[in-house]
Amino acid sequence: MDRTRRRTALLGALFLGALAGAALLPPGQRRVGADAVVAVAALLTALVVARTGRRTCPRRGGWRLLSAALVVGVAIAAAVELVVPYTGAADPARTAASVLPHLVATGAVLTLLGRARLRAGGVRLLVESSLFCTAAFVLAQVLVVGPLLPELAPASRWAVEASCLAATLLLGSGLTFATAADHQRRTTGGATLAGLAGIAIADCVSWLGSAGAFGPVALAGRGLMLLGLVLLCLAAVGDPGERPGRDDLADATADPVTGVLGDPTGAPAEGVRGRGDRLVVGVTLAGQLLPHAVMLTAAVSLLASALFVATPTPAALVAVALGLLLTAVHRAVVLGEEVRFAGRLGRSEAFFRNLVRASSDAVLVLDADRVVTWAAPALAEPAAAAGRPLVGHPVTDRVHPQDLDPVRAWLADGDRSGPGGLCSFRLPAADGSWRALEAGVTDLRSDAAVGALVLHCRDVTVRLHAEDQLRSVAYTDPVTGLPNEAAHVVALAEELAVAGAEPTVSLLLFEVEGLDDARENMGRHVVDVSLVEVGRRLRATVRGEDLVARVGAQLFAVLAHGEGDEPDRVAARCLTVVEQPVVTELGLVDLSAAVGLVPLVAGLSAATVQDRAELAVRAAGQAGPGLVQRYEPGLGAARDRRERLRADLVGARARGEFTLVWQPVVDLEEQRVTGVEALVRWQHPVFGELEPDEFIPIAERAGLVGDLQRWVLAEAMTAAAALPEHGAPLQLGVNVSPVHVASGTLVGDVAQALQATGFPAQRLVVELTGTTSPAPVPAVAADHAALRLMGVHLALDDFGAGPSSLSQLTGTPVDVLKLDRTFLARVDKDRQTRALCAAVIGLGRDLGIDVVAEGVETPSQLTALRAMGCAYAQGFLLSRPLTLPALVALLDAGAGHLWPGRIGRVEAVAGSASRGLPT
Repeated sequence: MDRTRRRTALLGALFLGALAGAALLPPGQRRVGADAVVAVAALLTALVVARTGRRTCPRRGGWRLLSAALVVGVAIAAAVELVVPYTGAADPARTAASVLPHLVATGAVLTLLGRARLRAGGVRLLVESSLFCTAAFVLAQVLVVGPLLPELAPASRWAVEASCLAATLLLGSGLTFATAADHQRRTTGGATLAGLAGIAIADCVSWLGSAGAFGPVALAGRGLMLLGLVLLCLAAVGDPGERPGRDDLADATADPVTGVLGDPTGAPAEGVRGRGDRLVVGVTLAGQLLPHAVMLTAAVSLLASALFVATPTPAALVAVALGLLLTAVHRAVVLGEEVRFAGRLGRSEAFFRNLVRASSDAVLVLDADRVVTWAAPALAEPAAAAGRPLVGHPVTDRVHPQDLDPVRAWLADGDRSGPGGLCSFRLPAADGSWRALEAGVTDLRSDAAVGALVLHCRDVTVRLHAEDQLRSVAYTDPVTGLPNEAAHVVALAEELAVAGAEPTVSLLLFEVEGLDDARENMGRHVVDVSLVEVGRRLRATVRGEDLVARVGAQLFAVLAHGEGDEPDRVAARCLTVVEQPVVTELGLVDLSAAVGLVPLVAGLSAATVQDRAELAVRAAGQAGPGLVQRYEPGLGAARDRRERLRADLVGARARGEFTLVWQPVVDLEEQRVTGVEALVRWQHPVFGELEPDEFIPIAERAGLVGDLQRWVLAEAMTAAAALPEHGAPLQLGVNVSPVHVASGTLVGDVAQALQATGFPAQRLVVELTGTTSPAPVPAVAADHAALRLMGVHLALDDFGAGPSSLSQLTGTPVDVLKLDRTFLARVDKDRQTRALCAAVIGLGRDLGIDVVAEGVETPSQLTALRAMGCAYAQGFLLSRPLTLPALVALLDAGAGHLWPGRIGRVEAVAGSASRGLPT
């Protein structure tokens, strides 16, 4: 577009040069040459305007209609030149030749606006356009018609009057376009008005110059015509065009004070000034002042003409009278619009004022010194009721003292780059309390109308109160009212953040014991009462700065302050109060606790401290209730060993790391081996040979014990089937994990192993641990019955250890009872133990149950057992667990006989067999 404008201006300069060249032609050819230059320029202008019209006004075609008016004007002028000979005077034909083109151009310019814009201008636009046309007509009468009047014939006079009227209508349409167009087309309207004015004035000057030979006046008229055509080209090229749907918009309104026609879809005058387009503002103001300026000029010219030249024409007098009348009408219209606008403005101000008063998002306005110059009633009235008015005081003098520094920093940041983000602070409330506010800021210091910082505040008191309640719920244990695990973790992290190399705070982890018994015997309510009492006692025992929290179902944590052994003394005092009976409505509850103690030092994380505390409290619980265990690196090593074993258990059987050893079971009467017990060992690549007591519990927790148990059954049956027989076939005892029993696959696993190995079911003894429940669940009892129906013998192992009792002998139908080594440890020394063993052996004999004494290690124990009538025994005194070759050698060496007096010879034979030497 800029290139087109430059080309248009260059072409206009060329035409002006051509016009100057025409003035150098012979006198008889000057007028024809000048008119030819103007005609060519008009046709080119029509072409440019028509092409532009297809782009900017595709529906109404205003620019195309204007190009048609130019073509019509050129055609009429050419026809007049050809038909009517030029006489050197103003003739009707040449004078009236411009009437039709001017009228067509007037309609074209009005078409550029459209009906919606013309209707939106209303009466005021009509009056202003009429006033401008009237004033222009008066000027034409005074400056053109008056000087020509003595020389004009009646026909020429009427032609001149018609031409003047058409020219003023053309100017009026240009003014209407300039004032009624939207702000984007306002400069286009101004250029159009200037171009039309140039063409109209050029016609008037041409009439004056037509009264004699072609001279400077006529040449000046042609030059103004070229200038007007160039301005029309620039206006058409620079026209931004109509917005979509502009014809259908009927809500465009004129500002009643300035008279600027607004944009129905955007802010008119403010939008323009906001972008700094001074040219648009200048065109707007010029369009408003031009009718009055022209009217004033016309009135002065008419008066001067009447006084010094000649009597004005009747048309001029009528036009002046009409202009004065239109001036009065215009003033009345403007006054009415001002009154209506003032009413709307007042209602709008009242609306927004009441809206601000009723809004909960209150506003504070601060000057450059941060003094409150205006405060919304929602903030000002409560503060005034509290005796601390806001207006006229710095806002930093009214906020809560704790919020002073954050607010100062927030506002001071505005001195550099403008405050940003949100800031929370408190202001006085009517009841003397404080209201919590959250404020954002708008920097309007650069706005001349405001020149202040505007704080947009929102009352968040209720929200903060709700957040505090939710935070309290989230960090409070619902039973005891103490801080919960989440609050404990936060406090622990805070203490670790300031911890040094020397501990000043320690974590005490209490695991309360006895709550499960209380739940079973008295109910959950008693447990809750006990927990509340334990929490109360701990809170009353520690210092005020120590934090007590409930971190688990039976776990309490204390962050105890103190150096050296002070935390140990605190833990001892806490244990003392915890172990005191808790009085409830259903009776006394006896509790005990184990305590793990971990000092807090720099470099530890909260997770590490909690892990150490759990290790310590577990070690304390294993050592016995009522003990305090400080964390030691060895506890971590034991845990790491268990974790390593748990990881290495996976795939250990496939790697061939499991082996079986065999321990004989001796008939004490015949002194003969009647059975063997298969014991599993794990040859760990790092820790060496591991006993079942260490890795079987890990396998149970890892879910691997079933696979291991099936391997043991298959391997033991396969090996036992090949053992030498010296007398009756040997019985095979295999220990079964309680977890394997509870899994429900024991019967199937045993049946599968028997079928795969061909081992007789009557020779298999499945050893059930004596620590299982004395009353097994129905499914387990059914499995026991199924095994016995298959011919498999059941043995009750480890009887006398842990919670085993005599009721197991009736609850579980067994064939063999194996006395635990802890039960027999003092059978040869303690009369009470001896009596108990004799009773159990006698009971087994009466019930038809074979009794096997495990862990016989001394001859005196063996003698005592034989005296009681115990039938079978096994232990280190008789034989340690042997490898399969050693067991075979032992059986072959004594033909199945085994007795302590023959131990040396048997061991020698077993050693020779293991070395491959002859026995």
